[in-house]
Amino acid sequence: KRTIGTMSILLETTFGDLVLDLDIKGSPSLSKNILKLAKARYYTNTLLYNVLPGKYCQMGDPKGDGTGGCSIYGLIDAYQSVDTSVERGRQQPPDVTKSQRRFLQSQGRQLSSNELNQKGVVIAMEMGNVPHTIGSQFLITLSENNGLSDLAYGNSVTGAEGKKSNNSVRYFSLGTVAEDTQNILSKLNRAYCDDDGRPFADIRIQRALVIHDPFEEDPAGMDDLLRSRGVTVDTSNNNKIGDENLTEGYPLAPRSPKYDKPPEEGVSTRIQADDTTLFATAGWDETQEFEDEDEEDEATRQKRLEIQEKQEEEWRKKQATSQAVMLEMLGDLPSAEIKAPENVLFVCKLNPVTTDEDLELIFARFDSSAKAEIIRDPDIGASLQYAFVEFSTNESCNEAYLKMNNALVDDRRIRVDFSQSVAKVWSKYQKQYRQGDRSGGIDRGFADGGRGRGGGGGRGR
Repeated sequence: KRTIGTMSILLETTFGDLVLDLDIKGSPSLSKNILKLAKARYYTNTLLYNVLPGKYCQMGDPKGDGTGGCSIYGLIDAYQSVDTSVERGRQQPPDVTKSQRRFLQSQGRQLSSNELNQKGVVIAMEMGNVPHTIGSQFLITLSENNGLSDLAYGNSVTGAEGKKSNNSVRYFSLGTVAEDTQNILSKLNRAYCDDDGRPFADIRIQRALVIHDPFEEDPAGMDDLLRSRGVTVDTSNNNKIGDENLTEGYPLAPRSPKYDKPPEEGVSTRIQADDTTLFATAGWDETQEFEDEDEEDEATRQKRLEIQEKQEEEWRKKQATSQAVMLEMLGDLPSAEIKAPENVLFVCKLNPVTTDEDLELIFARFDSSAKAEIIRDPDIGASLQYAFVEFSTNESCNEAYLKMNNALVDDRRIRVDFSQSVAKVWSKYQKQYRQGDRSGGIDRGFADGGRGRGGGGGRGR
């Protein structure tokens, strides 16, 4: 017999069933969100879109690429803002990105390092590591010592193109995997995935069923949402979970919307996964873990290190891409593919008396046409003690970086790094938008309100 904890959800997946016990005491608002989304059948046939064997798997995005999803309040808001009869006729759900309540505040119990290193931990995700962007997505750890604690507690993360960030990642508790009798997590550790982490054979959450709901009061508009999504209550007595009838304490399961994949899904459909699409074993499979590394031969050790390094690199690239996409959605970048100019240096720790002309004269030895701009307080005009220096060629920029870092300027040791600011690019996009030329890659009403990201950041060296 299943022992019901404080609250729990049954995930029916391609490979079998997982039971999740949610952390109602530590993260009540996050737990209620996922519970009500499950009740609205938001997870029906959604993909496990990112699987990193030996680390974790990510799910809960109807779009299937990690950029979609919303909170239950954003979903209700989106359906209330449209003519649902028209939407049903088009077989397309409303656009949740237009809702002001799309995301939840990041309020919940933050997981400790020891908890993150456990297998079967269910974690609420901030999209792209941007605060207060928790929606429907979540992840489940697939093994112990999965590396998440290193990302959450201060270790620097190297992103795409070798650029470093010291921003730690925040992970909030959603609960734990209470039952995995069919070894689903072990099977996910053997998934065969592409370079983006998506399995070559589609693995889906076929249904997410509410086993126990301690939140008796639904959000306002929930009934209309269920009707709009085609969710109806099954009044028959044939509902079962395993061999157990849904009796007292087990509400009758609503019938799910009937579709093979969510209407929002924007990725190509692949073959359905089964046991034949998995590796028989994998270098990171928990059944093949190296219990005593001292007994490894050199070839085995090298293989293990190569696998770990590849996984880390793939995760870093995906994290950097996810952050860029999220910043584009929030209006902080004109395009997720945009790159900072390679001919601009970021200079900081300047003396307040140093002027633009002083810097241009100093950097003229590398490029006679170098242009310097010291950033100043917009109200009083005082120097903020950092600047950007633009060169005509990348070669002169690289030479200046190598020779001017830690140089003495006006009795101050300055720091020089490659700029990661896209402020000038933003200005170009905004100017094009105001003039009616949107070919530059941005077509958003909030373009004029965008802002550039200033500051320096390391380039892979």
